[in-house]
Amino acid sequence: MTRHKLNNIFKRPKIEFFNTFDRGEFLLLILKGILIGIIAGTIGSAFRYVIHWGNEYRHEFMAIATVEQIVIWTMIMMLLGWGCHLLLKWAPLSGGSGIPQIEGEMKGIFNMNPFPTLVSKFFGGAFTGIVGFSVGREGPSVQLGGATGKLLSKWFGSSLREARILTSAGAAAGLTAAFSAPVSGAIFVFEEVHKSFYPKLIIPTFSATIASNLITSLVFGLTPSLGFTVMESIPIEYFSTLLMLGVCVGFFGIIFNRMIVGVKSLYDRMKISRGWKISLTFLGVTLLGLDSQLLLGGGNDVVTMMVEHQQTLQVLLYIVIGKIILTSICYGNGAQGGIFLPMVVIGSAVGALIHGILVEVHMLPNAFGSSFIICGMAGMLAASMRTPLLSILLVLEMTDSFHSIYQVGTVAIIAYLTAEFMKELPIYDNLLYRMSQGIVGVEEEQTFFQTRLAVVCPYAGKMLKDIEMPRGSMIVSIDRGGQAMVPVATTVLECGDELYVSCTKGKLKEVKEFFSQ
Repeated sequence: MTRHKLNNIFKRPKIEFFNTFDRGEFLLLILKGILIGIIAGTIGSAFRYVIHWGNEYRHEFMAIATVEQIVIWTMIMMLLGWGCHLLLKWAPLSGGSGIPQIEGEMKGIFNMNPFPTLVSKFFGGAFTGIVGFSVGREGPSVQLGGATGKLLSKWFGSSLREARILTSAGAAAGLTAAFSAPVSGAIFVFEEVHKSFYPKLIIPTFSATIASNLITSLVFGLTPSLGFTVMESIPIEYFSTLLMLGVCVGFFGIIFNRMIVGVKSLYDRMKISRGWKISLTFLGVTLLGLDSQLLLGGGNDVVTMMVEHQQTLQVLLYIVIGKIILTSICYGNGAQGGIFLPMVVIGSAVGALIHGILVEVHMLPNAFGSSFIICGMAGMLAASMRTPLLSILLVLEMTDSFHSIYQVGTVAIIAYLTAEFMKELPIYDNLLYRMSQGIVGVEEEQTFFQTRLAVVCPYAGKMLKDIEMPRGSMIVSIDRGGQAMVPVATTVLECGDELYVSCTKGKLKEVKEFFSQ
């Protein structure tokens, strides 16, 4: 057979494509992602340092303060609470965690004003950190990074699509700065925010997280963010105990979610101003700190304490219950602060508690406390957020314990399934839904999003005319193998196609779920 005939046999069929993948433009997008990662990493590192300094100062001050100093301190804390309220009036979307706001930004529900949000989140988060709110720096760091990305995208004159990519890259860089976990920072955006993967999002996002981690490493060093590594592995004969831990921590994840939402609803029904709600919570947290600092702050030191010294079952139960209640109270008033780190602390305490109980009943030797602690962290995150991949990777990165992947992964999956079978809504989806209620003008505004058809997608192999898409939605372009094509009624969708879909903002969630089946 001649070479000419072979060429004819293997010649690709001619398809009418127009090539929209501009490699120069894509390289520029990556460079923008790196720049955003550097700036978001710098801001996130500064925020992390301020929170750490505030916790250290509060501990030292409370240990030696006189009665007069405590009275003055309490008055200053209440003024800081009112300062949080004034910052929220200036930037309404800067309250709470920040993760639901970023997700809402990607879905077209919110239109965050980046500069006021960035300033309010930084200083409001610093105020709640200094007083000792049981909230985390991670959610605020995500919003700080996202606001940085959106602000720079405005300076770049980016299109809506590019602005969303850069905002996402900034959010990933922010989480990286909070946890020194670049892979988890990127996976957070893919699994939690976008719930999809596609190259034009993946590469700029990873570029931003790596740049952010470089800055974070220069400031905090290369040690894991939680400051310890777990070396022991649980033998296979004790595998059943991991299943028990997964179920238990899954139920605690459900309890935590319901407490957060329930207390927030209770705050919303209170007939006093938000300023007084926040200031009185500042007062209550300050008074609680006079007796004990154990429940105050994000809780990094509590995790380290449990790893280094075995605690009694009574202390562990106090940490679990107290942390759930105090976090719900601190988050519910609407001040700047997240729930990510408290979830990690609660999960670690549940892990230590279940380990202690199993040791007491002689089902487990007293040698795997640290393993149960990190497994509890992953299980709590997976149950509450419903992001098992992120939960596993984040815990492994925070502790540099990658050889523990089988035990951490097992507990995370069991906890995830427990919450799933109980039909508990993921916490950030639930909070976003509640925040978006009553927003006017969203339903009929037009927006678009990108998604990739999975291998198991039921629409692969079907012509567009045979697919009953939600009302008001339309596929405007299909990227196949790096080349774009304009779809027509007889276009057949294929696995791996990257779709550009237009729809009204009110239908965005429904349409995204339609294509993610």
